[in-house]
Amino acid sequence: MSTSRVVRAAVAGIVAVLVLLPAAAPAVAHVRTSDGWSEIRADGDHVRYRLGLEYEILARAIGMGEDAIAAPDDGSRRAALAGQHDLIETYLAGRVRILVDEIECAMTLAASDVEQRPATDAMAEDLAYAVLDLDYDCHGAASGRYVLDYSVFSGAGSDAVVDDHTTTVDYHLGGERGRVVLDGAHPRFSAGEQSFAGSALRATGLGAQQVLTGLDHALFVAALAVGATGLGRLARGVTAFAVTSGAGLLAAVAGWVSLPGHVTGALVALSVVYVAATNLVGPESRWRLPAVAAAGLLHGFAFAGGLGFGDDLGWDLVTSVAGVGLGIVLGQAVLAAGLFALATAARRYAWFSLAHLVAAAAAVVTGLAWFVHRLL
Repeated sequence: MSTSRVVRAAVAGIVAVLVLLPAAAPAVAHVRTSDGWSEIRADGDHVRYRLGLEYEILARAIGMGEDAIAAPDDGSRRAALAGQHDLIETYLAGRVRILVDEIECAMTLAASDVEQRPATDAMAEDLAYAVLDLDYDCHGAASGRYVLDYSVFSGAGSDAVVDDHTTTVDYHLGGERGRVVLDGAHPRFSAGEQSFAGSALRATGLGAQQVLTGLDHALFVAALAVGATGLGRLARGVTAFAVTSGAGLLAAVAGWVSLPGHVTGALVALSVVYVAATNLVGPESRWRLPAVAAAGLLHGFAFAGGLGFGDDLGWDLVTSVAGVGLGIVLGQAVLAAGLFALATAARRYAWFSLAHLVAAAAAVVTGLAWFVHRLL
């Protein structure tokens, strides 16, 4: 190639670069980062979490509206945060998760405020930060292995309004103090150690609580017990339900099955309707036991969804899932045995048939109401 051709090619390349630079500049300028801060303290079986996020970015990420985004002063920003309490709580519940021994704590947004903090660029004005006080109920766990799973502003969806977000975490959890920085590449850290015996005991109690205080689960077991015509039928029904609910719990935690929460809840409500209805028309139906077993799977899915478990497969998770499963079985057995004994004692009285009829009809109506409500 001649020298003149080389020169012409070099000149053409330089011209192309100069032409493309202005077009590339906006893309480079678009890169934006966001800094936040977190203060986390264990307080008995609760965790208190103070989270600071840039106000404008939070407002854009969760869709608080143009008026909230352009709020002119801190008073207006505070009012906007208070007005969007439920939206903020729902957003953070799936993105700032705390687990103890791989069981997720239940989060509520306790309070919100706004404060001014210096920007990272010394030449820029102070930034308005949303200060969010989060309260985590850890189901009686006052110690154990704590895990923070943090994914604020890091998804590929509508909340991805920045290219990177970091939070500096000051924590006092599980007897440990420290500081750690989390970002999109490092979204999780843990503190404290699991006690096998303590974790298993807590998980067992939590499993029993799910049966005894969960109205749909308790009503299903109650209908199963009151409608049983003999101890053998009751034992078969409770055993089938216990085995399949445990299998459903395991399948959901392992990720083998995933159903939307409202669909699972609606199907659980229908299971209550079915068992109560068969009490009216005849509990000896040959389809009752297979239906009870199928219902157990649905209730197991609901148990997993209602509690929330971590996805870090290890002894922490195994211990907690096994403990919850054992608690569910014990809770079902205690409730069924107690109600069956009461129903057996009451059968000798004339009023029992009418009371049984009314109770079964009420359970059918309640289950149908739950079904409609959960689908809407």
